[in-house]
Amino acid sequence: MSAISLSSITPQPSAAAPPASPTSTFWQKYLSERRPEVQQLKDALQSGDIAAAQQDYKNLIALGNNVLGKDNPFVRSDRALDFDAVGGALQNGDLAGAQQAFATLESTFQQKLPPDTNLISPTTTVGTAADADSASGVNITA
Repeated sequence: MSAISLSSITPQPSAAAPPASPTSTFWQKYLSERRPEVQQLKDALQSGDIAAAQQDYKNLIALGNNVLGKDNPFVRSDRALDFDAVGGALQNGDLAGAQQAFATLESTFQQKLPPDTNLISPTTTVGTAADADSASGVNITA
């Protein structure tokens, strides 16, 4: 038997990463549209401009309608409820309530979903990209 020399083996280039799936591309596009809208809502609430916050809230609803086909831009039910609370407070002219509801919403951006959570996109069940809303807020990474 002869010995095999490993020093002469040249590493082969690794295969390129597979292209993004249509579902992940959908979420990336959607989140890139939603991020600035959420930031504008946060800015309006922080500055105390209730009229601008109401308009920003309406813009987010329109985005949810246009892209997701629902009156809420958040897929996760806890975030949808928090977002609705922001809207309810704004409708009542309750700036402090809207700010508190937004703070609650924003706090969920730091949380990860449990592994068994499934979310539904407009066309398919989202598996590993299930935390699509985790990248939806102001302190967003992707």
